[in-house]
Amino acid sequence: MFAIAPTDLDWFERLRAAPVGRFVNFWTPTPWGVKGLGKGDRLYFMLKAPVRKIGGYGVFSRYVDMTAEAAWDTYGLGNGVDSHADLVAKIEGFAQRRANGYVATDNPMIGCIELEDVVMLDDDRFFVPETFGHLFPPQIVKLKYFPEADGFAAHLGGSAVTNAFEMVTGAVSRKPSQRKDRKGQSAFRQQILRNYNYRCCVFGESVVELLEAAHIQPYINEQSNHPQNGLCLRVDLHRLFDEGLLAVTEEFALMVSPRLAGTSYAELEGKKLTPPANPSAHPSSEALAFHRESFR
Repeated sequence: MFAIAPTDLDWFERLRAAPVGRFVNFWTPTPWGVKGLGKGDRLYFMLKAPVRKIGGYGVFSRYVDMTAEAAWDTYGLGNGVDSHADLVAKIEGFAQRRANGYVATDNPMIGCIELEDVVMLDDDRFFVPETFGHLFPPQIVKLKYFPEADGFAAHLGGSAVTNAFEMVTGAVSRKPSQRKDRKGQSAFRQQILRNYNYRCCVFGESVVELLEAAHIQPYINEQSNHPQNGLCLRVDLHRLFDEGLLAVTEEFALMVSPRLAGTSYAELEGKKLTPPANPSAHPSSEALAFHRESFR
């Protein structure tokens, strides 16, 4: 079972532009009572006109009715808006167009489709569902359920690692990269965080907003986004790693630069990192050796 739902472009772009937490709220302006999806089913995002293509997906966790205030407290920026006031304004805008007799309130009741492991695709990876034999007429304004096998999954790839990482040939830019210049960054981040069970491999930090997917061999192109070329690091450790002030040994222990002597980071020398539970997702030893060359 899977489903497709028309998706607001502002919601999609807001979540694609900034790192999302483990859970996001695909909210509905009035309660929909979603019952057809089970935990683990995929919900695909059919971006509204003028795009009219699938732009990503999330894995269904649960459905619950909440007030807007409770939804903001629970999901924050994972609602795809910048503030509680923006959330209420968006809800009212949709509800007034769709629901007869809608009465405006400061704290409306909405439906919350909680999704995890959300992936937002780059524009050049958007696709129309009909290409894979799944019809989604433009008249549909809510969900459409599909009991048949998911024809999109093979195209998008799964979380299993089927081939070893090979070092990418090309020039590495040390200039800060804008997200738009890094194709597949959203999917890469979600896969790395999922492989590391949403915890920093050094500290075990689980505040998702502080976690990032660090490329071991610096990003060159989409081939760099291999799960064996990534570490889940807290944001400060990611910066130090990229600057060559932290590195990882063959035994998966931390190396700390002498430049960090006298700081709290110096105490991390020799600390064993926690690898993914799946051995096929463990970091590439070749990539780690390459990174150690920049250690200083």
